[in-house]
Amino acid sequence: MTPTEKNETATGEQQVENLKIRMKIMDMIEYALPLIERWSVPHQKLLGDKIALCMEEMLELANELEWAYSKKTPHKNLDMKNKALQDFVTLAYRLKYLKGSSSHAEWTRRSKEIGSMLGGYKKWLYEDTPSKNKKGYQPR
Repeated sequence: MTPTEKNETATGEQQVENLKIRMKIMDMIEYALPLIERWSVPHQKLLGDKIALCMEEMLELANELEWAYSKKTPHKNLDMKNKALQDFVTLAYRLKYLKGSSSHAEWTRRSKEIGSMLGGYKKWLYEDTPSKNKKGYQPR
């Protein structure tokens, strides 16, 4: 977003939180791509490309989250991509593509940190939504 553009779909607080999420995703990409590049070519093609694409889509969804009028769908999709990324990382560790548990632990930590930020964003998103009656819907 350039300084002259005004985003009317997000408050200043939302924009700051969204920027933090995007920066965390970019930090994770910076950490992950050199690791994937060290894998053998077949491993890169089998799983590395999927992981890289998943992180790229996460970054795109984080940008969409800021500009979309309805933020619930991009938020849900971003959360699902983050969970898929965690599964891919675990699979890469089990298949021994990741050398050592420290890289798995670091990658998992970064992904979980993004997940917790998304959880906070979700609470904020749904606080404006009217909650249903605790007893459930009761027609008259």
